[in-house]
Amino acid sequence: MKQLMKGVVLLSVYAALTSACEDSSMGDAYISFGMSSAYNHYEMQRLDAQFKASGTAFSIPDTNDFILAVTDAYEKYVYYGRYGDKPDPMSVTAGTYHVAVYSHEFDYPAFSSPQLGDSRILTVSAGESIGVSFGCTQQNSGMRLIFENSFRDRFFSGKVSIKNKGVTFDYPYNETRIAYFLPGVVEVVYTENDTETLLVSRELAPADIYTLKLAASAVEGQNGFSIQIDTTRNWISEDYTVGSGNSGSSMSNALQVSELAQHLEEKEVWVVGYIVGGDVSASKVVFEAPFAKASNIAIAETPNASTREQCAAVELPSSSEVREALNLVDHPDLLGHRVYILATITTYYGHPGLKSVKEFKLE
Repeated sequence: MKQLMKGVVLLSVYAALTSACEDSSMGDAYISFGMSSAYNHYEMQRLDAQFKASGTAFSIPDTNDFILAVTDAYEKYVYYGRYGDKPDPMSVTAGTYHVAVYSHEFDYPAFSSPQLGDSRILTVSAGESIGVSFGCTQQNSGMRLIFENSFRDRFFSGKVSIKNKGVTFDYPYNETRIAYFLPGVVEVVYTENDTETLLVSRELAPADIYTLKLAASAVEGQNGFSIQIDTTRNWISEDYTVGSGNSGSSMSNALQVSELAQHLEEKEVWVVGYIVGGDVSASKVVFEAPFAKASNIAIAETPNASTREQCAAVELPSSSEVREALNLVDHPDLLGHRVYILATITTYYGHPGLKSVKEFKLE
């Protein structure tokens, strides 16, 4: 945990500066550490019960067994070891320090491994003492997959895995535990005969826990996937369905963006999504005005999409009605509007996208 975690909330922090010596020329400085009064034995028991209730067989260690890491401005360790073994106060030279405390090391996806911790950057002057009170919260993200019998029966010859930060982590059909990941984009993929199908991509913040229920479509002849999302911590609410039997034959059963990969090269298919950006390339989408290109827009399943993987590019041909109506150079106010598009699903900038638009309807 060498860099400051972003998105951490509910931290109880104080930094009280007091003079340790009237002669500041002595060059000594001190850092004292403590745990927030909110993070007491009762609170640890409550968190432990919460994790166990969510299916995580994880016992929170005593705070004395937490890891304390103190590094200087050159990322050189001043202290690394048990929190309970730290010198108190810790003598340091004047300067800037990154201080962090966490329940255990976490660098690779793992089941039942929520990481608790807190960190910040301090600057201490010669002759001063800084007191820090840590208020620990969950630093990593979690995802639980639930496989319905319909999914197991239809897709028994393949496997499901979760990708995060360049690592592929297998999630067996008989697994019931929560898998934990570094905060960021996670992708759930189904693999069969070396062919991968992206089921869902989400960006998770620290303490986000997603539960995804996977089932096979009940519609005869459809090989789609249906996913229901339930969120626990952080109270993120979202309804999401993939492959629920929609064929794209009309606006009433238009395909979602995440279903496009299963329908490549199909023509005159209805797709629904929110206009979230423009200036699309293979690696990025511009999500805010001003926009420079009128040749394409990006649509996604939710209006708050923030990564390229969540989006599909829509080609807006030159001198066409669809370009005149939908380009964000002239109409940046369309951001967040839902649109139905009748088009050909094909690879566009290396990702599933839409070309040859025949019709569209804005909402």
